[in-house]
Amino acid sequence: MKKILYTGIAVLLLAACSKKGDDDNAGKEQEFTNRLTFIIDDNKFNFSFFNTALRRTEYRNLLAGDGPYTVLVPDNSAFNKAGYGREDAVLTENLTVLNNLVSYHILNGNWDFNKLPFTFNQQISSITGASMFVTRWVKNGDTVLTINGTRILSRNLKASNGSIQVMDQLLQPMLHQKVSSLIASDTTLSFFNVALQRADMKKLLEGEENYTVFAPANNAFRAAGYPSAESVLNADPIVLKNMLQYQLFRGRRFIYDYILTTGSSDLSEQAMLNGNNIQVALQKQGVNYTGIRIKGVSNATYSNIVKGNLLAGNGVVHITDQLLKENQ
Repeated sequence: MKKILYTGIAVLLLAACSKKGDDDNAGKEQEFTNRLTFIIDDNKFNFSFFNTALRRTEYRNLLAGDGPYTVLVPDNSAFNKAGYGREDAVLTENLTVLNNLVSYHILNGNWDFNKLPFTFNQQISSITGASMFVTRWVKNGDTVLTINGTRILSRNLKASNGSIQVMDQLLQPMLHQKVSSLIASDTTLSFFNVALQRADMKKLLEGEENYTVFAPANNAFRAAGYPSAESVLNADPIVLKNMLQYQLFRGRRFIYDYILTTGSSDLSEQAMLNGNNIQVALQKQGVNYTGIRIKGVSNATYSNIVKGNLLAGNGVVHITDQLLKENQ
């Protein structure tokens, strides 16, 4: 009789252990399938471009690991804005470019940016140590989060090994430690680069202090009466220096920073390096702010930002289609 009783207890214990084992296995499987890699892969409608980029790099396997990681996922429309019209364009992109791009969108740790102070451009680092800048601010009663001037659309989407923050634009990795090098590397800014050299202002943008530069493209110089780089090189350096000091100022300022700090008139002013102001006008589509235009005191029309938020280690560059003028 005792033998039968012990056998029955053993069967019950084996059944309990089996159920516990099944539950543990189910829990482990759920934790694994809820990892960042699989969540991004499953959300094909919004994240398929980023997932395609991820699959071509070593970081797909990383995001299947224990973590935790925070992934700044640009949605599909963000890739479209950056010139990737179809996923095929991501498939044919240079692998080094993709590795830099994807790694710049991954952070070590589980970041909740809602817990940061209400202030501008707080420096953090990507998984490779590259710098980026987070702003937490209030606009019209809503808390807004941006990274390098790009808005976070959806926050803190949870995974078992981290979280996802959805971005509305691709973050461009910082390729230059100095603003001076960034300008010199861009062929559309060759006239501006010559002007900086002629005015002996290159060293200013090679130091440790941060600067924001509204850099006129070559066509802006042509429209202002400088038909060639040689004509800039032959210009009076004092005239050039006075002009250039009205194109930049100390401090780092992204496009969306102006949207966050400008009042209901949608107009504000920015003091430039020479102490004089330019006017900043916000742009809208419907109720959404999309950017800014700028105007010097003697400009007849507003200047457009051709390309904004180009990040360097000591500042940021916005390429414009006009020289800012304070004298006719």
